[in-house]
Amino acid sequence: MSEDKTAAEQQFVEAYHMPEGMARHEALERAARTADAVDHLPLGVSCRIALIRSAHDLGRYDLMLAPFAWCGAAEKRDPTAFDEWETHTFDWAHKWIVSGLLADPRFTLDQVWSVITQLGERYQRHGYSMQPVYGAQAQLAEHIGNEEGYREHFARYLAMDRGPMSDCEACVIEDQAGHLIRQGRSAEAVAHAEHQLEKDTGCASQPQGILTTLTPAFVELGDLDRARQAHVVAHRLVRDDQYGGYVDDHLVFCATSGNVQRGIDLLHRQLHRVHHSPSPSQEMHFAAGAAVLLSRVDKPQDFVVPHDGQMEVYSAPRLRELLEAKALEIAERFDRRNGTDAVSRRIREKLASADTPHVPLAVPLRTEVTPEPEEEPTPVADPVELAQDMNHAFDHGDFITGMRLLRSLPRDLDPLLPEGLAARVAARRALAARQSPLHEEHATALDELDAAVARLTAAGEHDFANRYRSRGTAMRAERVGLDAALAEARECVAEADRAGTPYTRVLTRLVVVDLLGELEATDERGELVREALALAEADVPELVSRVRCDVAQHLASIGELDEASAVVADVLAGAPTPGVRFDALRLRLKIETVLGLPAALETAEEFVAAFSTPRGPWTAEAHRQRVASIDRLEVEDRQFEQLREAISAAHELGVPEDVAHACYTLAGGYLKTGRFVEAAEALEEAVRVIESHDVRDDIEVPVRYRLAQACSRLDENEAARTHLETALPLIPDEEPWRRALAYDLLGGVLRRLDRASAGAAAYADAARQWERVPDPAEAAGSWVESAAALPDDERDQCGAALDAAERLLPAMDNEEHRTHLSARIAAIRAFLHFQAGRHAEALERNGVAEELAAQLGDVDWQSFLAQRGARFLLQSGDPVNAEAEARRAAGLVTESTPLQIVGDTANVLEEVLRALDKPVAGDPVLRALNARLQD
Repeated sequence: MSEDKTAAEQQFVEAYHMPEGMARHEALERAARTADAVDHLPLGVSCRIALIRSAHDLGRYDLMLAPFAWCGAAEKRDPTAFDEWETHTFDWAHKWIVSGLLADPRFTLDQVWSVITQLGERYQRHGYSMQPVYGAQAQLAEHIGNEEGYREHFARYLAMDRGPMSDCEACVIEDQAGHLIRQGRSAEAVAHAEHQLEKDTGCASQPQGILTTLTPAFVELGDLDRARQAHVVAHRLVRDDQYGGYVDDHLVFCATSGNVQRGIDLLHRQLHRVHHSPSPSQEMHFAAGAAVLLSRVDKPQDFVVPHDGQMEVYSAPRLRELLEAKALEIAERFDRRNGTDAVSRRIREKLASADTPHVPLAVPLRTEVTPEPEEEPTPVADPVELAQDMNHAFDHGDFITGMRLLRSLPRDLDPLLPEGLAARVAARRALAARQSPLHEEHATALDELDAAVARLTAAGEHDFANRYRSRGTAMRAERVGLDAALAEARECVAEADRAGTPYTRVLTRLVVVDLLGELEATDERGELVREALALAEADVPELVSRVRCDVAQHLASIGELDEASAVVADVLAGAPTPGVRFDALRLRLKIETVLGLPAALETAEEFVAAFSTPRGPWTAEAHRQRVASIDRLEVEDRQFEQLREAISAAHELGVPEDVAHACYTLAGGYLKTGRFVEAAEALEEAVRVIESHDVRDDIEVPVRYRLAQACSRLDENEAARTHLETALPLIPDEEPWRRALAYDLLGGVLRRLDRASAGAAAYADAARQWERVPDPAEAAGSWVESAAALPDDERDQCGAALDAAERLLPAMDNEEHRTHLSARIAAIRAFLHFQAGRHAEALERNGVAEELAAQLGDVDWQSFLAQRGARFLLQSGDPVNAEAEARRAAGLVTESTPLQIVGDTANVLEEVLRALDKPVAGDPVLRALNARLQD
């Protein structure tokens, strides 16, 4: 071969291995011209076949025409220039050409019929099934609105047996399901297609094709849970697809099912399609689907659209107008070509899509939260009377009424109030601001409270000033530390004892009790709650139940849970105020959760129901405690609706940590039930919240670790790596077990990304962290994984990792686990010995590994090791013993043996037989193995 042809081949190889995209396509075109210039016909064929596939992957059927025509001429010139794969691809491309011409109104119907005829003649000539031909005819009939022709051709399509040129079984079922849905037979469509979802077809269009097709059928049948799952899984597979279909279907679903914000997020990822869709058909359908979505956008929203190298900013109404006009204009072009109004009619029907019942998704988004219900109207009254009623409600434990009245008192009415009363209103506002999810309100609450206390003091309201000063110490602890806050709270107790009312003497003691909850000062807490109870029983009866809740809290804190439960039950059996009931239900929920009682879920339900209307910070706290209970009880997989409700409440009323924790817990339920896409979506919502707020590391780390787990299961390894590498620096050094878990997961992710050395290093880091815990079993396992991950040329490092693992084996308690790791170590050492040319040592270690595998009862592992022993023998020049070992490996194969092991065993046996000049085709053992592979 000439140097020019060799250089041309190298040019093609470099172009072929470029990332998918127009740059690769253009490089392949240059390689094709070079192949022609040096008269290298087989290379020219390879270039054109690669161009055909590239055009298909880009969705640019217009780019397929030239290489397709070139291949047709080349085939007539010299059919032998095509290898088997290239011939197969060219045969398949005849179907693609039909779809491409049909999707572009610049081509006439005569041209479409011509390529369909050419498709039929070619497939008939090659003896292929005519099913794809009937499918193309049905596709054309449906496109132009020929319903009778469509039914006829589609019936033939279904009746014909599949062949090597037929679409995969899943894609055929997708077509069938779509046909049934168009006929109004949604239940039949679901029954026919759902079994296919359990199979892994390997098709790039599945399962998203079937799931997208079935989503509206599920909605129509009222099966909203399955509609949600179908959309969520399919959406994740298409959301970043730059060229493929189905995007418009999901935009319409989001628009009509009450998930507009999700649709907006998807649209932002796909705005390049506004001016740069692969084909007129895709441009039309995308424009119509996006216009449907934009018709539901009721808030200002900007969309940045790329166009001719520039970025154009559109409002939702303006973009909708553009896209709706575009969809109708392209539809009209199709109809002019077709001589019918079918396409325009379908596009107008899509644009007029009606809303369906709301379909709750995997996780509620921020803009989808339930609006706050209308509160009970506040009676019109004198501001002084309202302020007095508000204070009375708060002082007597009715914080819900108190908050309602406080909200009805705008700040601009304060000058109408007596100074002392106005200062008390200001103090109440400051305490309410502390519970606000808005950071700016929370940040200024203490300063506002201090100002109110100063006003009360100036007005001579010393008892109220001391009471609110005491209440402010909880906020002060966050700013100046617990010790300083406690000192001030104790000063308030002393001041109340010197000159305060009994109410304030009780209240100031309870404040100190709350602050002491952060410490181990159980004796002081006990003494203070006893004093508070005695004072309340003597002089402040309205506070007795509240103090008893604090007594119960103290009993629970010292482990007397039964006694605490009895006190809570007694309090709830009376007629507690809303404030007391809130504290009692919260404490009962915590106690039942610690005890692991199923009744905790019933208490959680009662707690949330009691404080959901009217809504306020108390609603967020009730949901917060329910989420904590569900998480601790590990029943996430049975509380999906409750957790989704908690996320909505957290978005509306809570703080970012509430959203993140509820999403984390919900994702745990999804992971337990194998719903990895939904788990990832829930955790991604948590990450969005975390990245836009100042959220604690101890919240962020578990979220990112769990999200990495979900991404790893979805084979989204680059995303998993990013989340783990973000989380690791946030994990405190004093938590080696958490660092070890993250490094272990990172090791596996890096291996799947073909970064073997980095993966081995991560496993080694995990092992060192496990040694710090200390957990010798986990450490040994991580060292073995590190050794297994190392590339073949790093034998010394691999041996060192195995040495580290072996040193830990004697400290392991679990004998089965120790045996398993010993077997893996022996198996890896066998491979290292063989690499180094120490064949006897390799066989000896391989034998040890097999004996240990036999002790574990792992027959598949035995079979693998036996066939590997046969290969060691064959490559060391001993085919006779290699044959015996290969046949022994074959004898260990069972019905459940993985096909990879079956294939490896068949391969080594065949190589041995050829090395011994023995017949291959008639060998019964080899035939049995090959039959198993074919089955």
